[in-house]
Amino acid sequence: MNWLEGQWHDGRSSRAHAVRLELDGSGGLRILAADGGPERLWPLHEIELGARIGATPRVLRRAGHGQVECPDSPLLAQWFPRPASRVEAMADWLERRRLAILVAALGTALFAFAFLRVGVPWFALRIAERTPEAVEVEVSRQAILLLERTHLRPSELPQARRRELRGRFADLVRGEPRYERMRLRFVQAPALGPNAFALPDGRIYLTDALVKLAGDDEEILAVLAHEAGHHVHRHGIRQAIESSSVLLVVGLLFGDVSGSSLAVALPAVLLSSGYSRGHEREADAHALQLLRSRGIPEQAFASIMRRLSAEIPDGIERGPMGYLSTHPPTPERIEAAERASDRQPRRD
Repeated sequence: MNWLEGQWHDGRSSRAHAVRLELDGSGGLRILAADGGPERLWPLHEIELGARIGATPRVLRRAGHGQVECPDSPLLAQWFPRPASRVEAMADWLERRRLAILVAALGTALFAFAFLRVGVPWFALRIAERTPEAVEVEVSRQAILLLERTHLRPSELPQARRRELRGRFADLVRGEPRYERMRLRFVQAPALGPNAFALPDGRIYLTDALVKLAGDDEEILAVLAHEAGHHVHRHGIRQAIESSSVLLVVGLLFGDVSGSSLAVALPAVLLSSGYSRGHEREADAHALQLLRSRGIPEQAFASIMRRLSAEIPDGIERGPMGYLSTHPPTPERIEAAERASDRQPRRD
């Protein structure tokens, strides 16, 4: 048999036309319509033959004239001779074997898991370490402009109290990596409650509510030591890089780089939250070490965590919602601080 049956799509409508393909003696491909329509002659050199992909139909395209789909056949190799492609041959071999498909899918999943678990954090750290200071300043400026429009108001703490805490904070972080860029800011933020946060450029914001909640200055310093840890380890920039990388990788795996589908958005949120919890644990460890080096008991960290925990609605950190949390469970953080405190020798 020297002809093939196929379906011609004219490129202007969704309707498919049954056709018969055969080689013309003048060096073209004759396309005969099954319904008796007009005959078409496509010069072979203008036809692009799609790659062989498993058992799927082969596609013949001619610019401006649509495309024809037909079953794979040795005739196509005769009509369109071309050098053998090892890559195409290997892909075709894999796609025709279920075990190979399964192994390839498993290998892809394992590689993606390893890359997201190890590769993304590693690259984020290396990129963050090389991020220019000007970028950190601009990112922080944009973030604080948004917060000032929505949440932040001038602090109502007395000037003397703010001056005292700034002095104690300066003593706490003096000698730390990048400490010269750390600057303490006080704000009133009812929507944020008792809270503190660090920006990539070194500004650390402390709310009036947290100052009032703390039992003493050592508890406030414990929170500030944690925020200083975020700055030292460049968590702000790293989190931004990790979140964007996760969205891109998961989008490529699911075929939706826009991230608009739930299949992409949910895994991206879960993975990003996992990175965030890792940063929080790293900042906690940094805070406990810093407090110890300054002679401040680690128990101060546990105490302020208990006070903050009382402000969180019951159950929000437990169950499925815990996987969406950007912070580790508070009991875990309290236990770590108390273990660190118990390991220290008691002074008589």
